Amino acid sequence: MTGRDIMNEIRTGKRGDQHFIRWWRKENDFVDYELVDSFLAGARHDDEFSGYELLTMEQMWEALREFDPQGVSRGEREGQEVIYWEQTLPDGSTKNRICPFAPDSLISIFDAVTRGNPVD
Repeated sequence: MTGRDIMNEIRTGKRGDQHFIRWWRKENDFVDYELVDSFLAGARHDDEFSGYELLTMEQMWEALREFDPQGVSRGEREGQEVIYWEQTLPDGSTKNRICPFAPDSLISIFDAVTRGNPVD
C-alpha cells in the first residue's frame, strides 16, 4: 500500500470523528500515531505502508492510557472536558498539567509520553 492509496482512502472514507491515524510500515518494526492532517501533509505518494487504522478521540485516549495508565486521567474543569497529566520532566521531577481534551493536546501528550517511539 502506498501513501497515495492511503491518502485517497482517507479523503473518501474518513468520518468526522476520526482525527488520528495509526500506521505501520511493511517491515512491521514499529507503529506510529499522528493527527490525520499531519499525516496527509507529510506522507509522500510513493511511501510504502503495510497498513493503517483511523482512530477516534476515545480510541486514541485508550492508546495513551496503555502507555501511561498512572500519569493521565480525564475530568472536567469549568464545564470543559480536560486531561490531567503528570508530566515527568528530563530531570526526573514531575509537573502537573491540565490540557483540553482535544486532538492537538492528546497527540502532544502521547508523543511526549512515548518519546515519539511507540512500539506495538
